[in-house]
Amino acid sequence: MPKPKLYIKVKVIRISETQYKTLQKMKFYKVDVGRFIREAITEKIKREYLNLIPKPQAEKYPF
Repeated sequence: MPKPKLYIKVKVIRISETQYKTLQKMKFYKVDVGRFIREAITEKIKREYLNLIPKPQAEKYPF
């Protein structure tokens, strides 16, 4: 039975020329660029997690 794929969703992003060249340079230095991007996204989500969760609105009383 084949092993299930870990990454099955695809998201296309646009990056600047400078960012593209930086990723190419990282690849030249044998850095796994896909893994680097996934880890950066994970780190950002963990850091901003509390801001991503919708906060309950307190009811305002007119009196």
